[in-house]
Amino acid sequence: MTKKILLEPALVLHRRPFKETSLIVDFFTKSKGRISAIAKGAKRPKSALRLLQTPAALLSVSFSGKGSLMNVSHCEIDHLFSLDSSSLSSLVYLNELLTKFLEKEDPHTEIFNQYLSVCELLETKSTDQIEKSLREFELILLREIGYGINLDSDYSTEGPIMKEKNYAFFPLSGFKETKSIKGIRGEDIVNFSRGNFEEISTRRSAKKIMREAIDFHLGNKKLNLRKFLKKKGG
Repeated sequence: MTKKILLEPALVLHRRPFKETSLIVDFFTKSKGRISAIAKGAKRPKSALRLLQTPAALLSVSFSGKGSLMNVSHCEIDHLFSLDSSSLSSLVYLNELLTKFLEKEDPHTEIFNQYLSVCELLETKSTDQIEKSLREFELILLREIGYGINLDSDYSTEGPIMKEKNYAFFPLSGFKETKSIKGIRGEDIVNFSRGNFEEISTRRSAKKIMREAIDFHLGNKKLNLRKFLKKKGG
């Protein structure tokens, strides 16, 4: 039986060539999750499906097909985000996370909405708000796939995180008080939990926490963007 999905809100995560004029496109859709589909003739100059090659765009896409690899029958741009090269790198990072963490056809509406929030803030160039939005995206992503992080309490005592203390972070368990000066300041953890990213130390600590958690749960998978930025000196 042929399935049809009409004008579904979608984001392009990745595209790769297919035959001479077509593409295989990985989408993240609002209500259907990740979908892979063939966009026939999308590389032709006059094809309406060339819109799929537009960066940083919220699309409405129609699909049809019988198997797991559907066909794109129609697409149109709902909103085009105005982003510079640095901001586009942030989206490449989010796309990689979604590709590596989410199973196909497993919908996550909250993650989809947070992705759009990141795009909107990237347009503003507000550093602390962008950092906050990226960290919230990572938190929501891990929570949605069963790896939520408790930013409110010490897992060993079940008491609240204290601003004046330092903590060690363990991706599977959470935070535990430590006497090490290399620990994460309790104040930064509290700020992170409250969405207060005004202090540089909080932004750095939040990034460190999420990087450790993401790397742990990725396991042997590596993020290609990090390797690229390292080669470029970023």
